[in-house]
Amino acid sequence: MQIEDKIVFNEIKRGNKEVYRRLFDEYYNKLVLFTQSYLFDQQESEDLVQDLFVYLWENARKVSITISIKAYFYQAIRNRCINHLKALKVKDKNHLLYLDGMLQADDDLQHFDPKILEEILQSIEELPVQMAKVFTMKVLDGLTREAIAKELNISVNTVKTQLQRARLRLREKLLNKTGLFFFL
Repeated sequence: MQIEDKIVFNEIKRGNKEVYRRLFDEYYNKLVLFTQSYLFDQQESEDLVQDLFVYLWENARKVSITISIKAYFYQAIRNRCINHLKALKVKDKNHLLYLDGMLQADDDLQHFDPKILEEILQSIEELPVQMAKVFTMKVLDGLTREAIAKELNISVNTVKTQLQRARLRLREKLLNKTGLFFFL
C-alpha cells in the first residue's frame, strides 16, 4: 500500500468526511461502470457501489486494507457482484422449482402469484391447440381426465399423454423465459 493510500484511509478511519467525499467522487462512477459489466443493470450497479461506500464509512475502523484503495474497491465490488449473481441464481432456481411444482399440481392455478400465472397463460397459448385445450380443461377448469376425454371425444390415455407433454413443454418454455430474464 502506498503512503498516500495509507494517509487517505487513516483519515477515513478518523471520520474525515471531506476525504471520504473526495474518494467517493473519484471512484463512484468508475465502480458503477465496472459493476455494470457484471450485472447489466444500472440501478443494481449503483446500489451495490453505494452499499460498498456505506460499508466502508460505517466499518472503516474494522476494515484492513493491505493493497491500494483502488485495488480494494475493485476487488470488493467484484466480490459483491459475484455474491449478487449467486443470490439471483438461487432465487431463479427457486422460481423454477415453484413453477415446476405448479405445473405438476392438479390444483387451480388461480391461487398462485399473478405474475407467474401470466407467464404460464402466455406459454399455454403457444402450445398446440388440442394440447392447450386439454391442459386448460384439466388445470384451469379442474375437470377430471375422464371428463376431458368424454368432452373432446378422445381416450383417457390421450388426455394423460397430452397433459404430460404440455407440462414438459411448459417447463421448457418457462425455463427459457426465466433464463432470458436472468441474463437481461
